Amino acid sequence: MKLWQKTYLLSTLLCALILYGCMFGVTAPALSVTVKGATDAALREERVIAGTLERTMDQAPEGRQLPVMQTFLEYYADTGLTFRVAEIDEEIYSTLPCPVKKAPGTLGFLRDQGRLYLFVSDRLPSGYDFLYLKDAAATDALLRRQVTAAALTGTLVALLMAAALYILLYRVNLPVSRLAHEMRTPLTAMKGYAETLRDARLTEEQRYMAASYIAEESTRLSDISARLLTLHNAKEEATPFGPVDVEELFDHIRQTYPTVTYEVHWPTIFGDRAMLSSLINNLVDNAVKASPAGAPVELRAAPNVLAVMDHGSGMSDEALNYVNHPSKFKKLHSSGGLGVPLCHQIAQAHGAKLTYARGADGGTVATVTFYNSLTS
Repeated sequence: MKLWQKTYLLSTLLCALILYGCMFGVTAPALSVTVKGATDAALREERVIAGTLERTMDQAPEGRQLPVMQTFLEYYADTGLTFRVAEIDEEIYSTLPCPVKKAPGTLGFLRDQGRLYLFVSDRLPSGYDFLYLKDAAATDALLRRQVTAAALTGTLVALLMAAALYILLYRVNLPVSRLAHEMRTPLTAMKGYAETLRDARLTEEQRYMAASYIAEESTRLSDISARLLTLHNAKEEATPFGPVDVEELFDHIRQTYPTVTYEVHWPTIFGDRAMLSSLINNLVDNAVKASPAGAPVELRAAPNVLAVMDHGSGMSDEALNYVNHPSKFKKLHSSGGLGVPLCHQIAQAHGAKLTYARGADGGTVATVTFYNSLTS
């Protein structure tokens, strides 16, 4: 796993924890308001019923208080309310759906067999213990909806945030990855010439050529880094183009890859030399890797067309699908694949299209076809 991917995972986890903490901070007061509203409504209702019950029993004839109480409370049988009346510890009347023992002067919620109830325990002026129990299914459903809505909202925001963060970190890291990829070949060549200067016995002319090549590659590295950053923002900024000598471009690449042969029938192309050098260099590098040791790699330039041909074993259908449409397919393996999307992007910046096909001898042909006026 790459460093930026580890950074992404840690950042996403931290942001998710902060987000869910904020969601809890917002949701908790809303749940408290719902609970308080339900308990306040139940307390008001209990007080009305208890007060009315007390007055009704006071007005009942002597010896008829209990029948009057039962008749009065049975009136609420179809309203979702149940009651319990007790004198000291002796139960006088009860329609409770479950056993409930709560001290007078308390109220709250209780759950029995998965169902939520709201209770108010009171003591009447007459000395009776009065327990009010209400089915709180509606309150339970409202609380569940609030919690579910908060969880879904938090999850959706977290996913969107994770996607945005991934795209941001990927885009920030992309120029660095491409720069590291493009620096590999010039650095390898510079190392080879430096070792030659150090270890081999060379004439002054050979030393001068080796030193010149190192200086030239150093300049190219600087150009590549600047061009890749420009290319990364190609949609926002136009890249200045100029005439590029194709034979000089091909000859420079042959100095790095001795097995390259080339034919030039299109002497000058209008474009960015550093980008075009990077494009051809990537195509040739892939072709050399795909060819048997010592096998030639052919470069050809015809009007509006640049082509690179190898004599390897060719590509599978899966590989061809990837190299022709890298944005639609996953990388063929975790260690490669960066050069192909870069080549497509460079070609697109020059008004061209890069295509791969099987060669006549079973190898692979990479063709860059220019479609607009960016030619000579």
